[in-house]
Amino acid sequence: MKNTIIIIAAMILSLSVVQAQEFEKHIASARTSYSAGNLEDARFNLENALREVDAAIGREILKVLPTSLGGLSSDAKNDQVTGMSGSILGGLYVHRVYGNTQDKGITLDIVSDSPIMAGVNAILAMPMIMNAGNPDQKVVKVQGYKSLLNKKVNENNESSGYSLQTPFTNSMLTLDYQGNISEADFLKIANSLPIEKIVKLAQ
Repeated sequence: MKNTIIIIAAMILSLSVVQAQEFEKHIASARTSYSAGNLEDARFNLENALREVDAAIGREILKVLPTSLGGLSSDAKNDQVTGMSGSILGGLYVHRVYGNTQDKGITLDIVSDSPIMAGVNAILAMPMIMNAGNPDQKVVKVQGYKSLLNKKVNENNESSGYSLQTPFTNSMLTLDYQGNISEADFLKIANSLPIEKIVKLAQ
């Protein structure tokens, strides 16, 4: 067991070194391209360096996320983290699944510059107007952050879960629960997340 821990620690350390080397390589290439007057390549290499930074931030966020949520465990092998700076989708992307998404599971996503942020912020700013006629959608507060709560219903009009969208600075945290759960229990799960730590890392 001790040898396994040492091997895993060595792998993580070597991965960190490789990622730092990639960042330095992109910065050096950007500097060279800029000095040569090749601004297009300079920008391209800077965007690659920013992707490395976003991915590093995503890995730090994964470290502060709980390994279990609402009694459901996560499998670190299925975690996803990507830096997408300079792309149409934005910069940071973090994804973790608890349990399974077929019967009973939770999906947590954090995306910076999410394309749906404008729509969610509009609803949060004017909930009475934007939510008119939708009894399955409402504005709630989670740890002081205004959030959009959506109740999911199946074909028999029965509750099949909830989703919560919480915008902060330029990022969006989405928590999606698949399965039978009460609103109070779902919000209890949402309130157990280390949102302040996530915000501090992502901003």
